[in-house]
Amino acid sequence: MILKTKLIESWPKLTWVAKLEVGSEELFVLHGPKVEIQPKWIVEGVWAEDYSKGNFDQTDLIFGSGIRVRQDKAVFVSSGSVFDRILYCEKNQIWYFSNSLPALLALTGLHLRTDYLSYSKDVRSITKGLKERNENIVTDGETIVSVFYNNLIFDGQSVLETDKPDTAPDFDCYNDYKDFIEYSSKQLGNNASSSSRKHQIKMLSSISSGYDSSVAAVISRYAGCEDTVTIKDSSSFWRGSDSGKEIATVLGMTCKEYPLSSDSYPLEEAIWAAEGRPGIMNWTQFEYLEPLCLFFTGCHGEKLWDRVNHDHPDPFVRRDTSSLGFCEFRLFKGVFQCPLPFWGVRHSKELRKITESKEMEPWYMNKDYDKPIARRIVEEAGVERNKFGMLNKNTSLEKTFWWPLSEASKKSFAEYLLKENVFSPSIPLVKFLGIISYVDALIYKNTFKKLSIPKGSRPWQKITANHLIFQWANHALREKYKIGLYQELNMECSNS
Repeated sequence: MILKTKLIESWPKLTWVAKLEVGSEELFVLHGPKVEIQPKWIVEGVWAEDYSKGNFDQTDLIFGSGIRVRQDKAVFVSSGSVFDRILYCEKNQIWYFSNSLPALLALTGLHLRTDYLSYSKDVRSITKGLKERNENIVTDGETIVSVFYNNLIFDGQSVLETDKPDTAPDFDCYNDYKDFIEYSSKQLGNNASSSSRKHQIKMLSSISSGYDSSVAAVISRYAGCEDTVTIKDSSSFWRGSDSGKEIATVLGMTCKEYPLSSDSYPLEEAIWAAEGRPGIMNWTQFEYLEPLCLFFTGCHGEKLWDRVNHDHPDPFVRRDTSSLGFCEFRLFKGVFQCPLPFWGVRHSKELRKITESKEMEPWYMNKDYDKPIARRIVEEAGVERNKFGMLNKNTSLEKTFWWPLSEASKKSFAEYLLKENVFSPSIPLVKFLGIISYVDALIYKNTFKKLSIPKGSRPWQKITANHLIFQWANHALREKYKIGLYQELNMECSNS
């Protein structure tokens, strides 16, 4: 198989789309300006091995995505977490693959359907794990298949989904795990700073007053990370600030604080286009280091490190998909999301045994919010016990009534609804429904939910427009990708 590439200068930094006609040996890849290109591989990612060898298809510690050609096959490599994805379909005897849904829609000419209102539900099914999720994205034509965590082997005729190699050792005790994540961090740092790269990568870590991102910050230092970002406020009235600035100071790292919410969010459509929900929207406020940024997070720590809430043996089952909302936005900003809890994630049963072992008892807090492994890592880094992990705080923008947040996005959405002949509530009604739904969710969370009383349907959830944000956002980005293609074609014509 022969790899051919073409730069689309106006595309997002890290987007790529590959296509191959059935019967051809030429895999043609269109890509953004910061994708690394080599004769046998293309990659937008960081992995825990020597960069120059390009063996990112032989590890599960890869954050980003890429294509590795090996003889007569191409391996499409997904990120080693469930927060990024690879998508593919076949149309008119041409196979298409991409790390972006709207880019794939632009190349194939496919559209999402406005009469199908379950896109967000389908995407969020990844919370059920790799085997139980709904992998299909319906369109007005061919179905698009989404792949999380696993790799795809493509021989030009058919696609085979395959497990990633498991590169983690057995964890028999706490030190086994600690040594593994420290070493992996060093390897990721070496890969990111390789002199063989054409595009420089800098490092940043999230941090908070909780467990998970504090662990990410501690371990990111082994990669060479010195800078952190934090959301100052929590979404609770009484739980107080979630800022990790004090912890960052103890760790010898810089920390920039950001508010919980804002009047406007950069590239808002890219968040909605991922899963049709705004949960991770406030991450768009962060100033990611240029030109590319390896971003360490603690997402999924509640599954790997929690002493109390282990309600499912599948290590990929989650309670929410908030960090998945970053998968389209990061392509524009040039960010590789690197969630530390996914390092060795398939060894979750071993971590569970360590958590319950006698050696970890000194780090038990004996309450619902209790993560002994995480606590030990952070305390051994010099952070005092009462400075973190005391209350479980939330900084997401999760809402029950979904609507674009910035004025420009509201206008764009209204124009989309008008074009599709869908009723659009007035702005005052939208604000009113937003307040009512928030109060309703607050009351339910603190009363009926605690009594295990199921939550019924709400009137605002029956408004069709409320279920079309996913379609609108992908359509808006699809048009941007198309413009980039047209500009490139026009430039080629004018130069010929």
